[in-house]
Amino acid sequence: MKRAYQKQRQQRTKSAARAAGRGSRESGVVQLTLDRSDVLREMQEGLHQVGVRLGVELAALLMNDEVDRLCGTRYEHQPDRGASRHGKQRGVITIAGQKIGIERPRVRTASRELPLKVYGLARREDAMPEAALRRMVRGVSCRDYEGVIESAADGFGVRRSSVSRAFTSASVKSIAELSERRLDDTRFPVIFIDGICWADTTIVVALGLAEDGSKRVLGFREGATENSEVCKSLLEGLIDRGLDAERTTLFVIDGGKALRKAITRVWGTLGLVQRCRVHKKRNIEAHVQNRHWPEVARMLDKAWAELDAERARKQLLTLAGYLDRIAPDAASSLREGLEETLTVTRLRIDPALATHLVTTNPIESAFSSVRRLTNRVKRWRGGLMKHRWCATGLLEAEKRFRRIKGYLLMPKLLKALDAAVAEEKKIA
Repeated sequence: MKRAYQKQRQQRTKSAARAAGRGSRESGVVQLTLDRSDVLREMQEGLHQVGVRLGVELAALLMNDEVDRLCGTRYEHQPDRGASRHGKQRGVITIAGQKIGIERPRVRTASRELPLKVYGLARREDAMPEAALRRMVRGVSCRDYEGVIESAADGFGVRRSSVSRAFTSASVKSIAELSERRLDDTRFPVIFIDGICWADTTIVVALGLAEDGSKRVLGFREGATENSEVCKSLLEGLIDRGLDAERTTLFVIDGGKALRKAITRVWGTLGLVQRCRVHKKRNIEAHVQNRHWPEVARMLDKAWAELDAERARKQLLTLAGYLDRIAPDAASSLREGLEETLTVTRLRIDPALATHLVTTNPIESAFSSVRRLTNRVKRWRGGLMKHRWCATGLLEAEKRFRRIKGYLLMPKLLKALDAAVAEEKKIA
């Protein structure tokens, strides 16, 4: 049996609880219990839309501030005021790769309407193409572009047709940037030239190695490396844009005879040619049986690892004699261009740098970027489309280029190149 004071205590507790409930409802405070992971997920999904809304509000504030500077504070009497407010008009700005509608204020003088600088920057025509280009080079197709972007409620301009037009506009600028930029501000003592076969065509690309060891895409032409006119046109185009053809230059090429001929016609005796050893080794392997190849590859690598050019030449001739007995076609392939596989060895360059100058591998990374970028293209529409995609891929690869290993030895390479040409002239 409960005592009287216990009953009074229970009644006071219940009354206090009812009063607290009424107070919470009256104050408008509601307590919710939410899972932390759910909250974070909702925040991530809405972060893009929040950013777009903030961008729109910021643009509106900046435009209003510009109007205040031109017209003065609203309702303020200014006898010498040169401009006045003229209402508002529906406009469009570009934010996060999509077009957003916005109310833009208008300002007029007695004779004409004044454009707002903030609005002009926010709606610039190249903002959408640049955003589309950045996403396209990262593997987003035109069909999936709309799904990647979390559009704002009043956003538009992200349909695949709009994105395709935007990418076309931006990639045309890539062609102009790659084919028109000047080359007279830097000396390129080494030029790698190779061709990429893709999209049912062949693109010949020139990659320059600057004095500081950095790499830059110099230009490209559509056509086969076996076509001397295409190669000659590529080299002459580089000279027209400022590439110095009066200085000794080392060309690293594959086995294309037309490319070798073009270098001689354009550079003359100032163009030294290093044949790519990877291509040469691959050609020899194609003519050798599998059971003989390990020994042939060992002898080939040993000869090319020699620091003395004459010893390396003797070892290669010995290998050619051995191949005459087991694979005559492989021997012929080895003798063809044998001297040009040892050009860098004759320059006596330190192996830390020479290793990267005897192969066209530095240009292969650019080719892989082009292939990765275009693997989503399902239909090619003419040569201009191929040029646009190729230029975009090459410039995107150029952004990731690093200086060549052993770049601190580049001054010695420059001296060796000049000394080699001087020696040839003396012998002649």
